[in-house]
Amino acid sequence: MSPTSRLRRALVDRAAAQWIALGVALAGPEDETVVDLEALIALTAEVGDDDSRVREGAIDWCAAYGEAVHVGRMRVVAAEMGVPGDRLGPFAALVAEAGGPRWPVATQPPYRYRSRGKVHVRDLRGPARRQWRLRAAYGVNARADILAALILRADHYITLADLARATRFTKRNVAVTTRSLQLACLVEIERVGNEQRVRLSRDPLFRAWLGVVPQALDLDWPARFAAALEALRFASAERTTAPVVRAIDARALVERLGPAIRRLGLPEPDTAALGGAFDGAFDRWLDELAVHLSPNP
Repeated sequence: MSPTSRLRRALVDRAAAQWIALGVALAGPEDETVVDLEALIALTAEVGDDDSRVREGAIDWCAAYGEAVHVGRMRVVAAEMGVPGDRLGPFAALVAEAGGPRWPVATQPPYRYRSRGKVHVRDLRGPARRQWRLRAAYGVNARADILAALILRADHYITLADLARATRFTKRNVAVTTRSLQLACLVEIERVGNEQRVRLSRDPLFRAWLGVVPQALDLDWPARFAAALEALRFASAERTTAPVVRAIDARALVERLGPAIRRLGLPEPDTAALGGAFDGAFDRWLDELAVHLSPNP
């Protein structure tokens, strides 16, 4: 199997593990990290055709619980991940075909689909379902996602700009929502100069209900999937150029992704490899990225 195929397989396996964590009956390990619903749907729309079991399980979940998905945020996250409308639209159409919500991103369904009933959910406990649980309690809006982001920073203030980046909502939306949450005594706001900072309420009963999620389990999946998909698209493109030319293009890609790679703690390619030698270094990096993203030990 080529490095490109291994990376694609790792992304499909990661999608499967996250759907399993949400209650989809598939064989394989269950993802223990916090699942980002919109990022998972965008990823499945992009690579789900590689595994019909994963695609069908995802459609079944969305048909049953798709009201928990924030459509506006899904558009933003899909754009960040580079997932085009001709991928997201048909997936959304199949969700509607299966009896689920009719998201406005839907196009024509590519074929007839009937739900297989592959989803079994008893409750929303556990780190993987944190975002979903908060939306079930507070609604499918910025409130739930802001609280989800603040759980990890319970004793520390975060700026509105950083909170907007973490949740993928606009800074204005975050500012209005945090004021509402402050009135409900769910968050505390302090002003430092012209900047507002927010942290979770210190009410022990509220914090106990929210639950503690280890920081290591809360990953920026939209950004991680975006970097991996960009590398995958580059590696999958048909090329007739010499290895040295591919190496030059691959190095430019890696340099563009460099800040995200370092921020997200992804494996770093061997940029010390010069000239055409970077072509092989890039393929080795794809393998390392596949191992890093795969849920399989």
